[in-house]
Amino acid sequence: MSLYSVTSPLPINIERRRTFNPSRISNLDLWLDAADQNTLFDATTGGNFVTTNGGSVKRWEDKSGGGRHASCAGHTAIFPTLTTAGKNGKNVINFATSKYLTCNFTGVTYTAQTSFIVFQFLSGALTNARALTQATSLQGNDFNGNHYIQVVRNVSNNEFASWAGSNFRSTVSATPNQYYIARARHSGSSLTLKLNSSEGSSFAHTLNFNFSVFRVGSFIPANVLPASSHLNSPIAEVIIYRKSLTDAESDLVTSYLNSKWAVY
Repeated sequence: MSLYSVTSPLPINIERRRTFNPSRISNLDLWLDAADQNTLFDATTGGNFVTTNGGSVKRWEDKSGGGRHASCAGHTAIFPTLTTAGKNGKNVINFATSKYLTCNFTGVTYTAQTSFIVFQFLSGALTNARALTQATSLQGNDFNGNHYIQVVRNVSNNEFASWAGSNFRSTVSATPNQYYIARARHSGSSLTLKLNSSEGSSFAHTLNFNFSVFRVGSFIPANVLPASSHLNSPIAEVIIYRKSLTDAESDLVTSYLNSKWAVY
């Protein structure tokens, strides 16, 4: 009998899942994580950490390293609040009622993109509510023409979709009060939206935009905010990559989010 105990290493795919975080995949452009209280502040330029239930969240810091922090700068009277232990024992950000945050940054050209957002679909979500959207400027209408919105409610239906080619695309059914991991993936020539394990149909669309604004929870531009645009629901995490993730990479991100937030 051997005097030594040999423990086999974990298979590579299991070990990767145990140690994974979004920064392990290249081209990470935005990572907002409500579970990390060190990223939540009560002022647009920093201030104090927000730790109490109902506290005002005026700055949600980006963990990607790109400095694309989401804040209420430019709309200082409009900001979400903290809900402690809101999902799976972790904090979430409450975007009700009619609240949103904006990332305003030096323009980046996107010819491919993959976005994830963990959010709850409440009945308070309004017609055309944006969970996650983007624009070429704060004055640019995100809903016009050939633009690309990652995750938007399909009118007043219990559905979410991406917006491209002047219409809702890759529509997926959603049930009010449930949480979802939404993945919007654009290869540069086609897009799909996925909610949890349900994926919509592919739509041919060319992506080539110099985006300089991301917005969480509402419409762009800042000075025209129709009442129909607000998500009015909790949001837990947002992740954006400047590339089309492979299926394997996408599964890693989804598994990380699902393990963390216990969505489905």
